[in-house]
Amino acid sequence: MSGAGAFARHRILVSRLFVLALVALLLTTRRPFLPGGAAGSAAAGAGFLLVMAGMLGRLWSLLYLSGYKSRQVVDAGPFSVVRNPLYGFSFLAALGLVLVADHLWLAAGLLGAFVLYYPFVVRSEEEGLRRRLGTEYEAYCRRVPRFWPRPRLYRRPERWDVDLKRYGQAWRDALWFPLALLLLGLLKRAWEAGWLPLGGN
Repeated sequence: MSGAGAFARHRILVSRLFVLALVALLLTTRRPFLPGGAAGSAAAGAGFLLVMAGMLGRLWSLLYLSGYKSRQVVDAGPFSVVRNPLYGFSFLAALGLVLVADHLWLAAGLLGAFVLYYPFVVRSEEEGLRRRLGTEYEAYCRRVPRFWPRPRLYRRPERWDVDLKRYGQAWRDALWFPLALLLLGLLKRAWEAGWLPLGGN
């Protein structure tokens, strides 16, 4: 099995372990890297907007994907301008969480995940889609970029059927984003109050 395939096969377990490691870091360390005062507040506000944009972007993408994943080439909506919009919107949300948390190790961990881990997962997923969908997916890959959106390709169909049961799961998953914002806000208050073991700088 290729390295990409191994990462993708165990990506849920790896992701959960990674999140647990980040939570442990947040509970036991405090390494701010943003300026304080008005600049820090502006960065946190921008982070909140990025998290919301990432969450809404994922819901927009999953609206087109629900019920079609691995069954046919989805080349409408966000998938018409980039092949992996879910990862792109997840990156926006992760960047927002970094700004809200103002924690150096969180920033390093999330950046490392997107640079080192997710390319393997994306490559493995694309290999599987090539096997299942054949020449139609090959043509899609030649036309639409993997990561950098090409807005002039945007196409919105007049009608699109959605599997509401699957899309409901997308909404449940999206709740993790506001929950993460709430938890980070509570952690920052705990750091400032000195309630955590290593709450100082």
